[in-house]
Amino acid sequence: MTALSGISGDVWFSTSPPTALGSPESCTDTGNHINYFTATHQAWDQTQTFTVQCSPNGSTGWATVTDYTMYWPAGEIVFNSARVPGTNAAVRISAGSYFTLTALSGAHAWKNHVKVMTKDVTPFQASGKWQQNLTISKSLTFSVDMFSQDSRILNEMIKSGGSKINISGGVIVVQLWWDEANGKRWCFYGLPQQEDTTVASNDVDKQTVTMTATGPVYIITSNTFSTTTVIQG
Repeated sequence: MTALSGISGDVWFSTSPPTALGSPESCTDTGNHINYFTATHQAWDQTQTFTVQCSPNGSTGWATVTDYTMYWPAGEIVFNSARVPGTNAAVRISAGSYFTLTALSGAHAWKNHVKVMTKDVTPFQASGKWQQNLTISKSLTFSVDMFSQDSRILNEMIKSGGSKINISGGVIVVQLWWDEANGKRWCFYGLPQQEDTTVASNDVDKQTVTMTATGPVYIITSNTFSTTTVIQG
């Protein structure tokens, strides 16, 4: 593996509140008629009304469907069964709310930590006296260091009182890039947990944000989305 300069990275967060879709948005078939990606907006709000429709030709006969799973931060629709060309293979979103993502000002370092929770389930007379473990859940936490002071994350953490800017259950769509030019990044819903600010007379002002992922985590390896470039962890 070739070493990559860290300056190629970046951090993008969504801004609240989300924007309601003004007109239907088409979805792109990956070729298997099961996995589709939204054509224009990547990240969607799972707390708002969301409607998927299928059509035989992409222009008429649109019918609302519910036989799918939506992967909200990645804009991926996975149908329970393959769509049939000429019957229902044209897909669009007729209602929904999408997030706009922008770079986090002053960000210069990020670190994530992925772990698996396990429980010891070793029985009596275990083979070879080896401990046996059962996987319970996966989790990801991360922190971002910034050379800036602003209220962007603090506002997102306010769910009652104040501005009530976050109407999406407190989540922020997070993209942690390690190679922005080539579309390589982690992507997920994040929940802000902590914000630390440091001001010293002999240093620059600093801010650190700590968050945890909620729901699936994706590794995206290209700006062209497909079942091979959008990988659910």
